[in-house]
This record gives sequence, C-alpha cells and structure tokens, in this order.
Amino acid sequence: MTVSQTADMQLPDDRPPDWANSLMKWMITTPGIQKIIGGALALLSFNGRKTGKLYTIPVSYQRDDGVVTIITKRQRKWWHNFESPMEVGLRLAGRMYAGKAEIETDDARVLEFMTELLQKRPVDAKAYGLGRDELTKDKIARITPHIVVIRIAIDPAQVRSV
Repeated sequence: MTVSQTADMQLPDDRPPDWANSLMKWMITTPGIQKIIGGALALLSFNGRKTGKLYTIPVSYQRDDGVVTIITKRQRKWWHNFESPMEVGLRLAGRMYAGKAEIETDDARVLEFMTELLQKRPVDAKAYGLGRDELTKDKIARITPHIVVIRIAIDPAQVRSV
C-alpha cells in the first residue's frame, strides 16, 4: 500500500487489484450472494468522457431516498468523468436504476456528509487514514480535500429488476 502525503496528514492508497473488482462484480450480480453482501455495494456504469468506453465498477454507497452518494479518493482517476453531470446506470440490491451523477462541490456539505458517515460506520475510518478514536470534525476536515463525493439522483420511474 502506498500513502499519499500532505503537510498535515497521510491518506492510504488502497486501490483494490483488478481481480478483486472482478470478484466483487460477480458477487453483486449473483442472486443469493448479492443478498449476503447486502446494501453496501453497488455497480456503477458510465461512459468515459474521453474514450466513450463503458466502465462498470463496484462502489460502496450511502442511499438517502432518491440520492445515492459515493465517495472516492482524489488520487484515483475515474471520478473526473463526473466533473460535468453525467447519465449513469446503477445496480443496487438486484435492481437497475438510471441516474445523473455529479460531484458535490460544497466543502461544508462534504464535511457534514463525511462526519455523519464515519460516525455511523467507524470501521471505514481506516480507509481514510483515521483511527476510530479520531472521528472529530477537525480530524475529518483534514481528509476532505483528499476525497471526492459523487451524488447520483436516481430516477424511480426507470427502475427495473435484473
């Protein structure tokens, strides 16, 4: 694992190997197994803004009614596809959704979201270089410049079972 450093913090670079992403895709699309891994993982499908190639990647997510939120580290590259709002496909819990994805640019909203998320799921803190005992707003504010929050407004009229 490599580490991205700034003057005041370190952020782990824990990009999963390609074989792990392939395994997760298989698990998310296999009935029965998908129910075991539950509502924390989804498949995000989008066309590359430069290549036009279809990409499908496993992501962890948080859902609040008609909005799905995904977090990634700024050091990764795929999030650049959402610098302008983009139509996406999302497979959640055995259903396909269409939606529009865009990056959350309001720093205060990113901080609020990350604070709530990490307090609900403290086990995720390690992925952002924080210990479970470091989940204060000040410590979380140090990581927000190093993450990207992507919001996807899903269209309930386009839901279909798969």
